[in-house]
Amino acid sequence: MSQGLGAHRHRVGICRREFLQVGFLGAFGASMVDVFATRKGYAAERADAKGRPAAAGSKPRVKHVILVWMPGGPPQMLLWDLKPDSPSQCRGSAQPIQTSAKDLMFGHYLPRTAWQAHHLGLVRTLTLNAEDDNHNLGHHKLLSAVNFKPVGSGDYASRNDWPSMGSVINYFAPNRTGLPSAIHLPLTMLDGGRPDPGQTAGWLGSRYDPWWVNQDPNEPNFQVPDLAPLPGFTVERIDHRRKLLEAVDGMRRDLDDHLSVRQLHDAQASAFRAAVAPATRTAFDLSQEPAALRDRYGRHSFGQSLLLARRLAEAGVPFIQANMGYMNQWDAHRDEIGYMKRLMPPFDQGFSALIEDLHDRGMLEETLVLCMGEMGRNPVLGRAVTGAAMNAAEPDGRNHWQWCWTAVFAGGGVRGGTAVGESDEWAGYPEGEAYTPADLGATIYTRMGIDPRAELRDIQDRPFVINEGEVIQGLL
Repeated sequence: MSQGLGAHRHRVGICRREFLQVGFLGAFGASMVDVFATRKGYAAERADAKGRPAAAGSKPRVKHVILVWMPGGPPQMLLWDLKPDSPSQCRGSAQPIQTSAKDLMFGHYLPRTAWQAHHLGLVRTLTLNAEDDNHNLGHHKLLSAVNFKPVGSGDYASRNDWPSMGSVINYFAPNRTGLPSAIHLPLTMLDGGRPDPGQTAGWLGSRYDPWWVNQDPNEPNFQVPDLAPLPGFTVERIDHRRKLLEAVDGMRRDLDDHLSVRQLHDAQASAFRAAVAPATRTAFDLSQEPAALRDRYGRHSFGQSLLLARRLAEAGVPFIQANMGYMNQWDAHRDEIGYMKRLMPPFDQGFSALIEDLHDRGMLEETLVLCMGEMGRNPVLGRAVTGAAMNAAEPDGRNHWQWCWTAVFAGGGVRGGTAVGESDEWAGYPEGEAYTPADLGATIYTRMGIDPRAELRDIQDRPFVINEGEVIQGLL
């Protein structure tokens, strides 16, 4: 490392393509009605005679994906990629501990997760091949599994964005249970009050947007707003109102040709079916879980969010994203030790409980878990990076780092107790093969039975190839 970080860079080729720009098409992700909004007959345009998606891949290996999202970029060298022989300004405060996998060491901040390591497969050379793509663009690339910035996209979510992974899964493998196909919880990633890109269906249109549950499952009065009847309304009374609306609609057939009216009608019908379905209410009812299990996950937002993610998977939801904190929660530009002491205990408790619980229920093989953030941390404490925040170089913190960090997989056929890719002696750059967001996406889509090279069509019926990555073979 004597020649400096700049002299030790391992780059991977990033394919960049230009895509047609699609105009902004209105609000997204606000409620269940938005999730189900569609235009009549659109699904038939891309389905076969039996109503199945036209571009299915191989037989699905997994039924569910749970993405555990750590926004802001936790330090890889303190958690999953220990470098005990590196200088103190690199290794920081982490002490290596033994895990249940003989070839893996974790940092001491992960004592419970260490005993689930035999279920985990680590990708230690995830990269954006960039100096500082920062949080917003990093969110977009990782959550949408692309290696480029889509034309017309920016720092905030818009209909120019590439669809999120959950939206793509919704498109090709829609949920048939009545519940939404993709759910994000317990909060939306916001920057200045506006959603970050990578959280919506982008140019696919609002029909495929994930459903955002902006409620903390740890609150004693937790309930999903769209599932709570208006004051004084019972399910029976709502059903009566629905039938009355249907009667009125029957007198207004002249409106059927108007696209926006069809969208609203379909949205209302789908939202109603989900709202009154017993399976929906059951899935969100954490009180049905034993108190001891809720305690095992932890009586905090991280733990109860992960428990809810497990319940939603069990209820048949194909894609669940559980956000471990608000936008930039793990962005430790200063006071790294303070961040670790504050955030790691609830994360370690909740994440280890999720893996253990899925395994104990026989769900781990059919559920693919992925844990990551949009970046890693600088391998040198206090070192600045071009274009970074003002406090980047404080001695007790680390700046953004997109050259190399770790993603953690579990379940879904992943080879537990293994690590794919090797970083350099400071956990700063890949040594040998590196992996991109598109590779993560290709791996997830393939396990879900979706061909990564399949075509999907935007709201203007234009074709796009989903993904340009390659399956991470050493992981499976």
